[in-house]
Amino acid sequence: MKGVSVVGFPLYTLAGYAGMGRAPDALRRSGLVPALGRSVCDYGDVQIPLLENDIVEDNIKNLSHFRAASARISREASRLEPMAKTICLGGECSFTIGALAGFKSVFKGKPGMLWIDSHGDFNTPETSPSGYIGGMCLAMACGKGPTLGDPIEKERPLLEEDALVHLGSRALDPAERETMRGSAMGLVTMKKVSLDGILEVSSKSARRLADSSDWIVCHLDVDVLDRKIMPAVNYPTSGGMTVEQAVVAIRALDATGKLKVLEVSAYNPELDRRESSAGTVVRLIQEALSH
Repeated sequence: MKGVSVVGFPLYTLAGYAGMGRAPDALRRSGLVPALGRSVCDYGDVQIPLLENDIVEDNIKNLSHFRAASARISREASRLEPMAKTICLGGECSFTIGALAGFKSVFKGKPGMLWIDSHGDFNTPETSPSGYIGGMCLAMACGKGPTLGDPIEKERPLLEEDALVHLGSRALDPAERETMRGSAMGLVTMKKVSLDGILEVSSKSARRLADSSDWIVCHLDVDVLDRKIMPAVNYPTSGGMTVEQAVVAIRALDATGKLKVLEVSAYNPELDRRESSAGTVVRLIQEALSH
């Protein structure tokens, strides 16, 4: 595999989710970098202050912490040398806000995104049942929700909804589901995957994103995998993807020639006592990008 960079964004936005912040280090210890081959540049982790107590601000938990961390992630992402692929290790899904803002100055033109996740992450402060930023971050990327401060706010929307495909959902909140159905995004549920097959839906999603964008980000929340395959997540759900299905989806994007960034989120090493889930994540990334 040629020209791959790795960077860790160990962000979490609830004090009780600190385990997700340890994921980049755990994946490295499980052999991720050697698995990617020889031409790998590991930039290490962006340093983010620890979050020890939760503060509710306008029905959003720890918004000030998130704003500051996202600004730091954005600055560091904008400094990365553009390579054939950049692998971003989270942390929870919300690191995508800072990453997208930073990468918009690295890769030119309109970004597209395949968001592979069992959850929507498309709530707003008005619809969120919990105030958890990790459940709102995709909507934030599309310009919804609170202002996010410099340097990110001037880049919003970070992502146009017509250049977004959400794949693998099976645990959407009711209000969130209605918002997503009314959006210009492509919404491909796990039910649709089961009916049409992963190859068909992945090919269609890849073509749609290639036609609507200049460069593509693939965001993989590993809880899209079935809970029997990936138990080391905070929100495991049944009826999910296999590793092989996720690999097919990512490879279809890669075949467009526009896939620049792979974001991997939501693995929690504190829930992975035998480290078997870490090995699954490493294998998935390696197989997806080594064809």
